[in-house]
Amino acid sequence: MLVGTLYLIPEQRTHIDVPALRGTLAGLGAALKKRELWIVGLFLYYFSPGLSTPLYYTMTDSLKFPQSYIGILGSIASAGWVIGALLYRRFFGAFSTKGLLNLGIALGTATTAAYLLLFDEASAAILSFCSGFSVMLATVATVTLAADYCPRRSEGFSFAVMMSLINLASASGDIVGSFLFEHLFHKGLAPLILVSAAFTAFAFVPVPLLRLGDKRQGQPVDAVAV
Repeated sequence: MLVGTLYLIPEQRTHIDVPALRGTLAGLGAALKKRELWIVGLFLYYFSPGLSTPLYYTMTDSLKFPQSYIGILGSIASAGWVIGALLYRRFFGAFSTKGLLNLGIALGTATTAAYLLLFDEASAAILSFCSGFSVMLATVATVTLAADYCPRRSEGFSFAVMMSLINLASASGDIVGSFLFEHLFHKGLAPLILVSAAFTAFAFVPVPLLRLGDKRQGQPVDAVAV
């Protein structure tokens, strides 16, 4: 990527704009100092012991799902993501920021706990769709909130950090969940589901720290009295 960027992308040379550079650095500094962004980052780092790998082995070894059907379940979860994104503006755009955050956490907790009802291919399909839908809703809510609090000239940096937190949470959560599934719960999925749902529900705790009041989605933070 580095070599390609240097030699394959045509770019018109220009002089360094020192005032603009200083403004960008000031924006980055402001982003790092902003308490609300750190709390939003905590939301995006929604760490909980993951179910992904334990679910795969449960579906394969215990429920005897064909590998092709497990792949279809991934597509169904992706469909839930797409539907969640399409319905977000129409049905959830009028929610306050605080209300949407709480709704996203509640749906995430409920869909995680609902995996206790997993017993056949039909239930797996329904749970996969609902999981994808709730994850999309929670992601849109938190990323929108991050954009509302992001200082000028640090938008790209802040977005990259938030996406990195999501990737880190997903990877580390799956590792911890797999360890618990194998060594603590002795390949029992139900205790892991309960622990994961409890960790998701704990995300309710930092919501009051944001002091959102009745702030609407996309409303400039400076316009909100806190």
